Amino acid sequence: MSRKTNDFLDKNMQVKLPESLSKDNILNSIDNSKAEVIEIHKKKNMAKKLVPMVASLLLVVGLVGMYFGMGLDDKKAPVQNNAGDITDVMSYQSYDKIYERFDKLHKEYEKNEFWDVFLYADDEAEGDMAVSDDVAEAIPNSAPGAMNGGSLKVETTTDDNRNFGTTNTQEKDVDEGDIIKTDGNYLYIANADDKSISIVDVTSEKMDEASQIDLKDNEIVKEIYINGDKLVVVGHLQPEAKAEEKTRYEVSDCIAFIESDTFVKVYDVSDRKAPKLVNEYSQQGTYNNSRMIGTKLYAISTYNVNVYHDDYRDGCIPEITVDDACKRIPADSISIIESSESTTYAVITTLDISKKIEPESSAILGNCGNLYASSKGLFLCESAQDEKYQEITKIYRFKYTESGVRHAAEGKVNGYINNQFSMSYDGEYFRIATTFNKATVDGDSVSMSVDDRVNNLYILNDSMQIVGKVEDMAKGELIKSVRFVGNMAYVVTFRQTDPLFVIDLSNPKEPTVKGELKIPGFSEYLHPITENLLVGVGQDGTMTGTNGDCKVSLFDVTNPYEPKESSVLKVSGGKAYCYSPVANNHKTYITLSNNEFAVPFSIDGYVYNDNDGDYYIRYKLTAEGLCEVARLKVGDNGSQIMGATYVENTFYVVNNCFGNGTYVKAYDLTTNKEIDSIQTAEWRRG
Repeated sequence: MSRKTNDFLDKNMQVKLPESLSKDNILNSIDNSKAEVIEIHKKKNMAKKLVPMVASLLLVVGLVGMYFGMGLDDKKAPVQNNAGDITDVMSYQSYDKIYERFDKLHKEYEKNEFWDVFLYADDEAEGDMAVSDDVAEAIPNSAPGAMNGGSLKVETTTDDNRNFGTTNTQEKDVDEGDIIKTDGNYLYIANADDKSISIVDVTSEKMDEASQIDLKDNEIVKEIYINGDKLVVVGHLQPEAKAEEKTRYEVSDCIAFIESDTFVKVYDVSDRKAPKLVNEYSQQGTYNNSRMIGTKLYAISTYNVNVYHDDYRDGCIPEITVDDACKRIPADSISIIESSESTTYAVITTLDISKKIEPESSAILGNCGNLYASSKGLFLCESAQDEKYQEITKIYRFKYTESGVRHAAEGKVNGYINNQFSMSYDGEYFRIATTFNKATVDGDSVSMSVDDRVNNLYILNDSMQIVGKVEDMAKGELIKSVRFVGNMAYVVTFRQTDPLFVIDLSNPKEPTVKGELKIPGFSEYLHPITENLLVGVGQDGTMTGTNGDCKVSLFDVTNPYEPKESSVLKVSGGKAYCYSPVANNHKTYITLSNNEFAVPFSIDGYVYNDNDGDYYIRYKLTAEGLCEVARLKVGDNGSQIMGATYVENTFYVVNNCFGNGTYVKAYDLTTNKEIDSIQTAEWRRG
């Protein structure tokens, strides 16, 4: 042992240590380690001397650091996949390494005068790229998200055997938040003012508002759930109400960003006339999405750390507030994407609404946006770019625990996803469909061409390794809709026509395109109604593009090698411009029975006429194909469809009547006539 090393130990170890960490034992360990040093460079005598010296120094620093909390032994063991590869996600036992990460980011942004943040931060968060006009359509829009489609379970009954509708969900055993829910006796409605929830009694011929829950001025409702006698309200807190706190994003008098937080409230509604608040919490970050499995709610928010401000360290660790008590998420519940330089967390909080217990929160540092959840796993996706500036999607898999979730593995694929329906997980394999814009790099210039755009489908195992794939589908087109049904995948792409691809996934290592159907227009939403029949809702068109009309198609995929459009019904017959909210909100698709469904449309004639307005159109599957049953005119140009459901033979539609408030209209499904209407809230947003 050198004299300098001995003096260092004498000087820095003047406290009582465990016997195993005494100076003599450390010196003995170092001496013993010399015998295990392997001479790597025999021709370099200096290397022979340096190797044991370095090993000795590392051992000393490591042992001392471990005892004194220097942070060098602070890292938790990284997750490994089945192949033994070290993943890109780490977590630590203390906050020190997290602070160091943000210290580095703060210095970098400060050196660059923060302009890279303003120009590109939003694009990174959504996975967008600044490109030329001819490929602008290739860039993904930000999304709000076995036999999928929860609405296949079309009839649920109460104790009184009343049939009623459930929210149209992607997975049948995973509930999704909505603005209208029903238990067969009552409607639960998140009103258009975003400030209140109405409980409406529908057990008699006339609707009657049993009660209304008014939220605080700074609380904005986003979605609700009904689970037995528990009503769950999820929303965000307006930042203006937190004026006493420092603005999280503030660089100059002319540029400022303020971020809201997410809240969850649980009400006992066993007495529908007198709901009682029984549990509430908030978590930092803007509301992203949520799911409910059984009695457990999983709420995800996106939290950005203000690295621009001098006191950025105060906000480096996400916090949750339970019953006015604020606490930071534990360090070992925070996962860090090592390769990412993001300042954004995805905060995941789990709350069992059946128990009066504190929620459990975890977080992952990285730009995680789209959420997919089945009862077997939860996944978050991050849009990013590779070293060639090409779009990639990073996938982070989480396992459910008894009280929350924990990070399990991650992987990546080429391209970006369309929405939550681009993903599926059967408990063993994760499937994902992407559109990939190939980039050409020439020095400092990056270019993309529509002609180089392709579409891919990947299959990954639980370690998030790609085990099977289909690439380069529909060159020059982009994905408009995807649906996974059992071992089959249905992918719709579009540029001028609508190719429907039928892909067999029964062999995960060799997915195979069985058939392809080209027709005018494209489907923006696919819904399985039987094992071999799919409904497609989207844009009508000709062989040269869309024509402004909407259509509903019935696809027969009995023979996967020859898929057919067996029925097609156009909404206006080319006489008006049409739009369906289903394109962006699948929950507005309502299954009425095993062979009947309703789809909302907004019709705007090229010349105004009485047919303009909002409709729910009823469709029925018959032996001859699809037929239109009725058109329920539920609103005009001064309103907007928010959602719908049904109880027995009554169809209920919630409308946002701008300037007036929220109205619920009831229609008799036997006569298709409006039979009742009620205003649940006046317009008072703001």
